[in-house]
Amino acid sequence: MKIKFIILFILIMFGFGCVYYNTFYNAEKWFKEAQEIELSNEGRPTSTAIQKYNKVIKKCGIVLDYYEGSKYSDDALLLMAKSFFYIGRNYTQTISTLEDMIKFYPDSEHVPEAFLYTARANYEFGQTEEAYKLLHDFLLNKDFKDHHAEALSILANYKLRERDYVQTDYYLNKLIEDFPDSDEYEKAFFLQGKSQYEAEQYDKSNEIFFKLLKSRVTRKTKFDARYYIAMNYLLLEEYKNASDYSKKLLKDEYRDSKISRIRLVEARSLAELGKIDDAISLLEAITEDNKRTSLSAAAFYFLGEISFHKLNDYTTAIEYYNKVKNEDRNSEYLENSILQSAIASQIIQYYNPDSKISTEELINQQFKLAEFYIEYLNMPDSALIVYNSIIEQENRFETTLDSMQLKLDSLAVMINSKVETDSLMQETKSDSLMQETKSDSMETDNSEITKINIQAEYDSQKLLIENTQENMLLYQIEFVPFAKFAKLWLYKEVLIDSAKIESIYNELKSEYPDNKYTYAADQFLAGQDSIIITTRKHIGETTQYNAAIRQFETRPEEAIESLLPITEDVDNEYRNKAFYSLGYINYFILSDSLAAKPYLDSVLTNKKYPAYSNEVEKFYDGDKFIKIDRLPYIEQMIQNQLNKEKAEQEEQENTDKELEETEKEKEQKDLLDNKPGKSESKSPDKGNSNEQKE
Repeated sequence: MKIKFIILFILIMFGFGCVYYNTFYNAEKWFKEAQEIELSNEGRPTSTAIQKYNKVIKKCGIVLDYYEGSKYSDDALLLMAKSFFYIGRNYTQTISTLEDMIKFYPDSEHVPEAFLYTARANYEFGQTEEAYKLLHDFLLNKDFKDHHAEALSILANYKLRERDYVQTDYYLNKLIEDFPDSDEYEKAFFLQGKSQYEAEQYDKSNEIFFKLLKSRVTRKTKFDARYYIAMNYLLLEEYKNASDYSKKLLKDEYRDSKISRIRLVEARSLAELGKIDDAISLLEAITEDNKRTSLSAAAFYFLGEISFHKLNDYTTAIEYYNKVKNEDRNSEYLENSILQSAIASQIIQYYNPDSKISTEELINQQFKLAEFYIEYLNMPDSALIVYNSIIEQENRFETTLDSMQLKLDSLAVMINSKVETDSLMQETKSDSLMQETKSDSMETDNSEITKINIQAEYDSQKLLIENTQENMLLYQIEFVPFAKFAKLWLYKEVLIDSAKIESIYNELKSEYPDNKYTYAADQFLAGQDSIIITTRKHIGETTQYNAAIRQFETRPEEAIESLLPITEDVDNEYRNKAFYSLGYINYFILSDSLAAKPYLDSVLTNKKYPAYSNEVEKFYDGDKFIKIDRLPYIEQMIQNQLNKEKAEQEEQENTDKELEETEKEKEQKDLLDNKPGKSESKSPDKGNSNEQKE
């Protein structure tokens, strides 16, 4: 009996041992590995880390389901909850799992940690008041004293995120004073420096970080501190120090995820030191290595800043500023990029009206500037100035066109005069029969060059007039009516001026009776407030799509980059059109049917837009490409060329055949003429046959 009991005990212990070694041990290992993977530039776990966290959750589930009541159940619940938390998708699951752990295992040594993670999950879930209550109650609980330093560190982090620097310093100082031997002491030290940095006290921040570098902290913390020292130098306008410090840090930094942000500091420093080409190269590399991230958005912003302030290339600056939103819609540089882009567009219009940037894009920048004044700066009067400037531009076009036409007429007179003069000179030379000298030749050459230059200037001026006329039409049917409509909205919703509302509305009705913005004004004044949002949205999305598609033939890769954000916006008016365009560009322009397929599939599955799906079905059936492998006009062009070549070949063959027959007839005649009698003559066929036998 005793032996049976011992065997049973061994089996039970072996079973619980398997729980650890075969299941929970692996869960702990994967969790540790996931924690060691650096977060992305966006501060989120990578896909590899998420996969490991999911494995942890699965293994912990096995412990709880198959080994209920084991000594690892509380560990499994906590580890599962922490994995949910770090994946960052379902904080309600985190909270409920932690609550279960506290409820069923109240005496567990992990209860304090469970309370802290409950507070953290609440904060990330947006339940900030509940999070703070839990943390403050935690600090009042003497049983949790060994974990108070961690609670203070969490509170300091949250206050820093909220930019409450006074409260941040309070919690950090309390942690440093009361818990100098805690694991959180190092984090608190670092956070003090970061807090001063975010409070824009850069000198004070560097004092703290240099002290930290002399203390016994981890290598990781020291490298993070050195990054902020470089940033502080940059913001203190000590560009040489910032450049040197960031270069040295780049040589030492071992974490790939941190390299690009250090390079960004170096690039900004180099730009301020006048090393523009080096700065641009670094920033372009950052945009390539970190696509669709906050880092690439920042790099594009500073490329815009260099183009604007260092190179005075406002066209390129606008292109860079516009990419900030495409890379990261939540970028800290988004507002400034909109403002700078709009200012650049105004400069271009004033100094360089024949810019390569389309008028539509330039005006859209000014509308963005007006919205920026209204929504972010609360400066409606400044927005009105922008709208009035757009409206007044229509009148300036008439004056501009008059002066342009005068110049064109003047050039036409010069051309006609030159032609008459040259003709007269030629007649004079012919009449006198003078021998042409070297001097005469040079005079003729110079005259021809002058005539060519005047003609080129004439053609350029004529094209400029045509572009100006097109732009004037755009103002008349699009920009001015919308500017008036926007003013109407501003006076009704913000400035509350009924007299102005009536005046602007009457202008729209009398000057633009059939315009879409006049109809929008009717709806808006009738109480449909959403019409202003819809109208603004339409203009913005139309400009975005047109700017992307304008490059598809000359720069297809850039067109694709610009179209992708449109497909990601489920509410975008041009989303399905963007899918079609992406399929079209990949298939017809880049000859990449594999890349084209997913976009064309999206078009075919969307039954709301049959026009696009009908077009796609002409060359793609959802499985394979059919009927054509080129654009229809190219197919026809190639077929025409083949038909032409075939006809030419047939014609050549007929000609060759006729020549051959003529040659044979001639040979037969020669043979007959050279033989003495018909009896000795041989037919060509029989003669050939005999020769073959020999």
